Formats: sequence, structure tokens, C-alpha cells
Amino acid sequence: FKAHYNEHGDSKIGMAFDVMGYEPYQDSFLDDQARERSIDYNLGWFLEPVVRGDYPFSMRSLIGDRLPMFTKEEQEKLASSCDIMGLNYYTSRFSKHVDISSDFTPKLNTDDAYASSETKGSDGNDIGPITGTYWIYMYPKGLTDLLLIMKEKYGNPPIFITENGIADVDSDPTMTDPLDDWKRLDYLQRHISAVKDAIDQGADVRGHFTWGLIDNFEWSLGYSSRFGLVYIDKKDGNKRKLKKSAKWFAKFNSVPKALLKTTNTNNKPAVTASVSL
Repeated sequence: FKAHYNEHGDSKIGMAFDVMGYEPYQDSFLDDQARERSIDYNLGWFLEPVVRGDYPFSMRSLIGDRLPMFTKEEQEKLASSCDIMGLNYYTSRFSKHVDISSDFTPKLNTDDAYASSETKGSDGNDIGPITGTYWIYMYPKGLTDLLLIMKEKYGNPPIFITENGIADVDSDPTMTDPLDDWKRLDYLQRHISAVKDAIDQGADVRGHFTWGLIDNFEWSLGYSSRFGLVYIDKKDGNKRKLKKSAKWFAKFNSVPKALLKTTNTNNKPAVTASVSL
């Protein structure tokens, strides 16, 4: 790209990373280390090669010769090759230390990292409120933490939040009106607030993109899992109808950002300004 399309030196290229936040399962050295490994295996695996030209040290030390080696030429091409970064963030997990067993079988995110990913901590509580989607627990602090990791560990690159949102599901009994998507509205407010928290602490965040604009075909869940700000009414000729979150989001983006204030860092009322429906 840089050889063929960057004639004037002002073109930028980057990549987006699917990421998950992590907290220690309990307050212990082993689980603190498990958290670090989980981040390496989730984010660092793909990020560190384009920042430093190699995989994270924890992966090199644990996986050994099963992890491919980069040639010197590959390392030189990869290092500092990414001008901008994208983060796709939805949720977080607790990271719990896993001992090596005698019947060890290499397996992604468990045996290799010696860490398991848990939705509940040692106190039995979920990491955050469950949303309409079975795998997404609302934990905005995880996004703030990841942005600060990018700042402190990876040189504070320009970052865009390229995906962030939740889905409604047709089977959710609390969704009596598909346009009254209060869970999504709450989720977006808290996570945009979490982004602002990171910016206030020096993270170089350039933008936030909500996933998504309209209800889409969502992998194995098909059309039953609705991520859109805009509702597609299959019973009314697939008409597009604005959800409450879409109206709020449009109004939010019309407010001068200097007026916005943050009141949370961890699952409390979020972005505030004159932004109400």
C-alpha cells in the first residue's frame, strides 16, 4: 500500500482488532498474570507484530517452537507498519489462572495461555449486566482499560472504535416494543462515556462507530439478533423504522462535544449534556 498508494505521504493504512476486556478472576498474583496473558492472546497476538515485528513475549515463552518465526525482513516490514488502529469492543470477561495438566493439549485461550475466560468472578457475580445477547455483558470500564493499554504499552496510536454495540433478540420478553431499545441506549451512553474517560487520560481516540446502522444477518443467529439503530420490520415490507437509540444518537452527534461531561468510569450514569429524547 505504502509503495503504490502513498505518493504524497499523507495516506494512512490500518487494521481493526476484535478485542475483549479482562479483569482478574480474583485479587491474586496468578490471576493478575492470567489477565495479562489473556490480553496478549486476544489483542497482542495480532497487534504486536504490526507494532514491534514479533508476537508477545508471553506467547513466545509459552508456545515455543509451535509459534511461527518471522524472518528479519518480515519483522522490518511489519514493525510500525500500521498508521491507525481500530478496536471492535463489545464486552469483557474475568481471567482465571489455569495450571498445566498432565494431559495437556494445546488449545486457544485456555491451555496455551494457561487462563480461562469466565463471565462470573470469584464472588459469583457477573462481570456486568447481561444484555439481550447471550455473550455480551455490559462492562464499559473494559473499553477504557483497553484504550489506556494502547496508550501506555503500544505508543498511543490513533484509534477508532470501529464496532461497539449490543443486539436485541426477538425472544427477549422485556422487548415489548422493538423501537423502545432502552438497553442499547443505556449501553451506548455508558460506552461513549468510557471512551471519553480514556481520552481525558490521554488516549488518542479519533472516532467511535456504533455497530450497527440497521438490523443485519448476524452469523448463526440470523435475523433474530438485531444490532441496528434502525429496525427492519419484516412484517411490514422490510420497512426501516428508527429506534429510540437512533433518535438519541442523532441528537447526541449534534451536540458540541465541549458540552459533554463524564460521570462514570464503571457502570454508572454516563454521558451527560442536553441530550434527551
